[in-house]
Amino acid sequence: MPADGYDLVHARLVLQHLPERLDVLARLAGALRPGGWLVLEEFDTAWVPVLAAPDEEAATLFERVHNALSAQLEKAGLDPVWGRRVPGAMLGAGLADVTATTYAESWAGGGTGIGLHRVNAQQMADRLRAEGLTDAELERFQALLADPAFVVNSLPLVSTRGRRP
Repeated sequence: MPADGYDLVHARLVLQHLPERLDVLARLAGALRPGGWLVLEEFDTAWVPVLAAPDEEAATLFERVHNALSAQLEKAGLDPVWGRRVPGAMLGAGLADVTATTYAESWAGGGTGIGLHRVNAQQMADRLRAEGLTDAELERFQALLADPAFVVNSLPLVSTRGRRP
C-alpha cells in the first residue's frame, strides 16, 4: 500500500460473501488517503420478483428454488440484503458523501443474465436436494430458466460510494 493510502478502492460482489464483511469494510476505508473513495457494488438477493411466467406453478417453483438457494448461501455466510446495508455500513465506518445507485433489469428465460440462477442451481444441486427439492423439480427449474415466456427481475446491484474525510 502507498504510504499515504489509495485514491480509490473498489470491490464488486465480494463482501456479501464474507462473514467478517464489516471488518473488511473498515480496513478498506482505512486504506484510503484523505479524500479517497471507496466503491462497493453488491447484490440484494432478497428481491427477485417473477415478472412473467407461463403459469402460477412456474412462478411458485422459481420462488421455492430461489429461497432454497438463498438459505444455503446464508448458511455459508452470505448476507442476502448486504447491498442495501452498505450505505449505513460506510457511514458507520466514518465515510462521508455516501450515495448509492441501484441497477436492475429483466432477465428472460434463455438469456444471459438468467444463467446466474441456472449455474447457481447446478452448483448447489446436492444442497438443494437436502433442502427438500426433488430431481424432478430441479429439472423443471432448469427448463423454466430456458423458457422465454419466463422473466424475472435481475438481482438488484447496489453501487455505493463514500469518501474518506
